[in-house]
Amino acid sequence: MPDTTRVRTALTHRSASDSVSGSNERLEFLGDALLSAFVARFLLEALPPETDEGTLTRGRARIVRRETLADAARRLGIAERLMMGAGEIADNRQTGDSPLADAYEALIGAVFLDDGYDAAEAFVRSTLAEILAQVAASPEAFAPDAKTTLQIRLQAAGKGLPRYEIIEETGTGQHIVFTAVVFAGGSDEPLGTGRGANKRAAQTEAARAALDGQMQTTNAG
Repeated sequence: MPDTTRVRTALTHRSASDSVSGSNERLEFLGDALLSAFVARFLLEALPPETDEGTLTRGRARIVRRETLADAARRLGIAERLMMGAGEIADNRQTGDSPLADAYEALIGAVFLDDGYDAAEAFVRSTLAEILAQVAASPEAFAPDAKTTLQIRLQAAGKGLPRYEIIEETGTGQHIVFTAVVFAGGSDEPLGTGRGANKRAAQTEAARAALDGQMQTTNAG
């Protein structure tokens, strides 16, 4: 990727800049909107005409989630090029999902402003080629994730929305492990516990554990 002024800005975290304009925040804002449009167009072209809006929306969500974008950023070597403040670097935060995903979206914005719409769309399709192909080829990939499924089931049972709490955080830098517990509405009785490398992953594992517990209860009955 050319080392243009905008690309350098896209790789500059807010902690490494004394102004908003010198960081990747504004480019990230643009890139986020472009990414959603590019993925929506891809799905309209790749999936059958009878595919409903709900399936399209879930497919897009699966593609643009933070973990997927961070993985793409790692493959591009963004972690090694991302400029961050001394404190963030000391904590090894340049390898975290959030700053990497933000930088990836900022790069989309930079490519768009430097080279135009087609170049930015080509960048997305090439750097996310694997997940795009997986979603296009596997209808089952559009099934709601564990957190969404648990929410649907709890609401259908009149138990309110799931409530997640992070009860433990161990390790440092890229080795942090979060532990989450999920409850039903205002209940203090835990439905499931999960661990993950970030809060979202821990919550997803907690929801999956809660769903597994529901299945076991149903089968026992």
